[in-house]
Amino acid sequence: MADDLFDPRLTEHRNPNTINIDSAGAAEIVDLINAEDRTVPQAVHSQRDEIARAIETAVECFRAGGRLIYVGAGTSGRLGVLDATECPPTFGVEPDMVRGIIAGGYMALVRSQEGAEDRGSDGVAAMDEAGVGPNDFVLGIAASGTTAFVRAALERAAECGAKTGFLCCSEPGAEMRQLVDVSIVPLVGPEVIAGSTRMKAGTATKLVLNTITTGAMVLLGKVYENLMVDLKAVSEKLVDRSRRIVMAITGATREEASAAIEEAEGSLKVAILMQSAGVGRGLAECYVAEAGGRVREAMERAQTLERTVSSRGDALTPHPTTPLDANCLQRTLVSVRQMPKTVSMLVGDGVGEERLEARPSPDTWCIKEHIEHLIVFDQVADRRLSVILSSDDPPPSFPNWDEKVENAKISESGAIEAPIEQLLMRLADGRAKLAARVEASNAEDFARTGRHEVLGDVSVYQLLGQIVWHDDRHVRAIRRLLTD
Repeated sequence: MADDLFDPRLTEHRNPNTINIDSAGAAEIVDLINAEDRTVPQAVHSQRDEIARAIETAVECFRAGGRLIYVGAGTSGRLGVLDATECPPTFGVEPDMVRGIIAGGYMALVRSQEGAEDRGSDGVAAMDEAGVGPNDFVLGIAASGTTAFVRAALERAAECGAKTGFLCCSEPGAEMRQLVDVSIVPLVGPEVIAGSTRMKAGTATKLVLNTITTGAMVLLGKVYENLMVDLKAVSEKLVDRSRRIVMAITGATREEASAAIEEAEGSLKVAILMQSAGVGRGLAECYVAEAGGRVREAMERAQTLERTVSSRGDALTPHPTTPLDANCLQRTLVSVRQMPKTVSMLVGDGVGEERLEARPSPDTWCIKEHIEHLIVFDQVADRRLSVILSSDDPPPSFPNWDEKVENAKISESGAIEAPIEQLLMRLADGRAKLAARVEASNAEDFARTGRHEVLGDVSVYQLLGQIVWHDDRHVRAIRRLLTD
């Protein structure tokens, strides 16, 4: 008996453990298949270093704006498409970030197109059609290691400068290993039914693909603890899961979790920060952006800032000196712009003068006085920004904000008697002037510094961080005055 069926590929060999499966009963068949399946995880674990390299490569490409593209035929292609398809709802990524390409196209997903795997020219065309480039990671999947469609696609992807990898369950050979950046070869051995790679090889393939995408998404901050905090709630099940995740992390009630998710426009990360740090949406979005989307780090940033404010009264230096990336900067600028509109919506039609002018106690402010304070603070912040942005070397100096003195001025300002429309107009005009100054700056300007007479060097971006934090503090105070 020829155990190798005269074929060097391990996936084509006969399995001596199942040679009599044709005479077995149903329960015995279950035992035979299960015994073989139990060998798969160990074969996958033998490739831990290579799988880890694939995860790191995928993350590198994602951060550069690229994609993870699976290429396969038959079962291998279907598993690639399956894994790619499940990433958007699970991790909230764009549909094209992880993509599956299968020989034979869409119809091959639902009906076998066996001849399609032999057309190498189709693999080349698929890479060209997908616009594969240097920021992409193309992972070929072929259980036998010999599929022409996949090999040709990988060769073309390499020519285009893409990172490449190969996942197979039979030794691919030195030439193929040299072509790709990472080779993942879990040798699961002969199948229960010789050549039926939908079985052990298919199971190993799914385990590897799930590990690569899950590992990459964890490193990208799509997971907090072991919860999917970037899922898209596109079904009732996922809507309910979203609420339960916020409840589990923050201790919020179901109603509080629902309200936070709605205010955050479906972003679980922002909702979690709002609930755990007790901040508004704008500041929560900035915390998340500054942490690169990592919820644990965002929560630590929020806690550090509050501790620093409590112990030193310093809401400036805990902020990053420069934005993490363009998205982070844009998020901060949006928050800076948004504040007057938020306040206007809170105190608009329907809020009576009595409510706007009511002081909870003699030594606290009413709503109008909080708005006046925001106006004055913007004037101070704008002067500081103007000084820093108009000077180079040495760093210009600006005085400390004496909170007690300035706060006393607000109580004596007469703002309590001013028409609310006038206050809101002054607030909008002042913030528009400040925002326009910042938005006209170049990217490198946000790292420019001035010397605070107490805290030392402070950058433009730190000043913006203080503005967003300060806005949040007073907007929340206005909300409390409206609901108490």
